[in-house]
Amino acid sequence: MLRAMDVLDALDASAERVVKLVGQVGPEQWDSPTPCTEWNVRTLVGHLIVGMQGYSELLKGGSAAEYVSMFGRQGEAAGSDPVAACESAVRSARAASAEPGALERTVHHPIGDFPARRWLVIRIAENVVHSWDLATAIGVDLGLDEQLAGIAYEYFAPRAKDGALYSTGLFATPTRPLPEDATLLEQLVHLAGR
Repeated sequence: MLRAMDVLDALDASAERVVKLVGQVGPEQWDSPTPCTEWNVRTLVGHLIVGMQGYSELLKGGSAAEYVSMFGRQGEAAGSDPVAACESAVRSARAASAEPGALERTVHHPIGDFPARRWLVIRIAENVVHSWDLATAIGVDLGLDEQLAGIAYEYFAPRAKDGALYSTGLFATPTRPLPEDATLLEQLVHLAGR
């Protein structure tokens, strides 16, 4: 298990990667499709922004219903300055994580109540998987630290194996075989149904 500081560093690194990728989206790419088949680039970026804002709210004691309602605005969350909106969400997530006792709390998520430390790892995993989605959609190198892929894989793998990852409806069951020589990142995105 990672120490709290290690996980906070991973949150920072995964969120920094999201911000850099958002900064690489070209003006003509906002309506482009993504590996998240229901979302274009703008909605995917909005999902990342709202996800980090929602992460912060749940750490502060927000309800599952409030969290769910936040996603109704993910299509507009990027606003007219997506990088600034993303940076603001990142600062909020980091500040909420750094509050004394924040990672010792229980969060009330739509899939159930669980420790805030688990919520932090979920946020990192979401940042990693959706960074891959965004990089793929806009045709740039992901540039992701292998350790971040490892954190996300360690979270997703046991949940994929027992089916819990797919029972939420948030991730699709993989439909293609995984090559034997797949990298850790390729294994991760495969688990996430990409």
